[in-house]
Amino acid sequence: MRLRIMGTARVSAYHHRAGILIRQYKFRERPDIEPLLVEWLADSVAATRWRPRVEAVTYVPTHWRRTLRGRFHAARSLAKGVAKRLELPCVSLLRRTRHGPRQVGLSYSQRQENVRGAFSLIPGTSVRGARVLIIDDVRTTGATLEACAKALRRGKVAEIYAAVVARARGTDDDLDAG
Repeated sequence: MRLRIMGTARVSAYHHRAGILIRQYKFRERPDIEPLLVEWLADSVAATRWRPRVEAVTYVPTHWRRTLRGRFHAARSLAKGVAKRLELPCVSLLRRTRHGPRQVGLSYSQRQENVRGAFSLIPGTSVRGARVLIIDDVRTTGATLEACAKALRRGKVAEIYAAVVARARGTDDDLDAG
């Protein structure tokens, strides 16, 4: 299988402290935590060898139903902050094409199935030859980021990188590659 994501930066493993911060930020809508997470994430990306190659920042989208319910969108907020700190444009490139359950609590195979075909480029979006950074809050199995990368590859993106605040324990450690 062709590697879709060429390098991934992360701030921390999803241990007790990082997990608490992310849950507070994401589920309790604690905007006071955002500047700290953005700073850590931007610093992690800036420290990679591939940072100079990145031309734009995007994020893992949520389904429109969650947006209508007024749900906080952590990945979008983090991406906007990281893009600003790195002096890059933050662009909305992807959309979630079908609603599904949250990934939390799903097994590896359930996570893969849950996001299979769930993302596409926003109609009219041109990304041919671009070098893009995808932001998400947590990487557990990598299924969501890989599904987003697959949609970007269909649009002929040249290079895809990813950045997350935390990765779950026990996942492969390719995250600091590149």
